[in-house]
Amino acid sequence: MKSNIIILGLLVWSLAATASYDNKVLREEPDSLVFFKGIIVDEFSGKPLEGVDVLYKKLPYQSEIGLLTTTSNGEFEAYFRARELYSIQITKEGYISLSEVIRPLEGADDNLNRSYTFKLKIGGVGSVLALHNLNFEQGKSKITSDSFEELNGLVKMLKDAPSMVIQLEGHTDFRGSPVKNLELSENRVKALKDFLVSNGIEQKRVLTKAFGGSQPLTQENTPDARAQNRRVEVRIISQ
Repeated sequence: MKSNIIILGLLVWSLAATASYDNKVLREEPDSLVFFKGIIVDEFSGKPLEGVDVLYKKLPYQSEIGLLTTTSNGEFEAYFRARELYSIQITKEGYISLSEVIRPLEGADDNLNRSYTFKLKIGGVGSVLALHNLNFEQGKSKITSDSFEELNGLVKMLKDAPSMVIQLEGHTDFRGSPVKNLELSENRVKALKDFLVSNGIEQKRVLTKAFGGSQPLTQENTPDARAQNRRVEVRIISQ
């Protein structure tokens, strides 16, 4: 029985050693390919970005060129030669273009698979950033505590771009008094501006504008539609 255990142990070790050797050989092969999965997300929200254009070129002579587009989960896939260098250019309307040089083998696992996350910054004058997790008390301008995580991200974005000027644009749903809706949207953008200023952002960098219920995203009169219309958006005025 003991000898059987020893033999089994040797067999397992042999298989593991063989697999390790095979992977080592695979990495040393000059034409080995790395399966590269890129994930592109919004740096502010962390959400995946669909429809991003990804142009890659093999360096230095650009002998291999490919153009890819991210899927609904923000992913693109490609096979890169393990020991080559590639430039990757990432572009999407409303975001600052990103260029990086990739060494495919760096960070790849033993099976030559690698995943890498690219973070795009919103950019361009006129670009609009939606605050999906900003909430207020019912019918009031008091920001609820579950909003702070997203708002801290907005503070960081402004501190990382110290010359950026934004405009906070407040909207309500279209039910009720237009005058009261306008007043509520004014109070809410003012409350958000006060939050930003209290966290170190200069007042002159934060403009405000209220629309009340005059610019709904949808005319449907359902709870979900009304929630969609109640929003504050961040518009980049200058960079």
